[in-house]
Amino acid sequence: MGGNGMAAYLIRLFAERTIGLLLFLLGSGWILGARGMLWFAVYYLAIGTVIWLYRVAPDTMGARLAIADSKDVTPVWDKVLLALFWFLGYFMVYWVAGRTCDPSLAIDAVAVLGATVYLLSSVLTAWALSENRYAEAVSRLQDERGQRVCSTGPYAFVRHPMYSAIIMWCASVVMVFPDVWVALVSGAVALVIVVRTALEDEMLARGLAGYPEYRHEVRWRLVPYVW
Repeated sequence: MGGNGMAAYLIRLFAERTIGLLLFLLGSGWILGARGMLWFAVYYLAIGTVIWLYRVAPDTMGARLAIADSKDVTPVWDKVLLALFWFLGYFMVYWVAGRTCDPSLAIDAVAVLGATVYLLSSVLTAWALSENRYAEAVSRLQDERGQRVCSTGPYAFVRHPMYSAIIMWCASVVMVFPDVWVALVSGAVALVIVVRTALEDEMLARGLAGYPEYRHEVRWRLVPYVW
């Protein structure tokens, strides 16, 4: 990946987070509160994992940027689920959190734990991306890239560790912003990810050589001993 491509990707990540912050402030009447400051501090801090990935896995990051090149071979179901995920997880949840969460809530142990879980989810995502050079942003079979099964790193424990990281995010955002409406949006994101995991897993089992054997060796999709 060239320097210009990486700079564009970082700008996009910063813009997405800034839009989320602005939506939170719009919902809260421009009051950030202690928990809002905690969350968005770690939210921006997590961009550092992308800079690290640019150094250790530039080809993988380049493939993730080339979404336009794969749009014609990406299943319709993945386009729909990905759009829902981006809308709910990057934007809607923050407007809802701003609207419903009490800005006077102090930071307690649960909030700190939630922020920590979010950072750990970012680390898990970075670990998975550093191991799997075929981890594109969309779900598809990559015959033109000679796709192979990745069974190292976190893939030795669950088959879809990047989606496991999103489930961790779903829990963390509710821990920092404890509200039933935030939990509902977060739950919707989790449901989207569970459906996407199931569909992608079946697609890989049908079309990727060695994946059925890998499914037999690594039984768990997202959470060990659960599913």
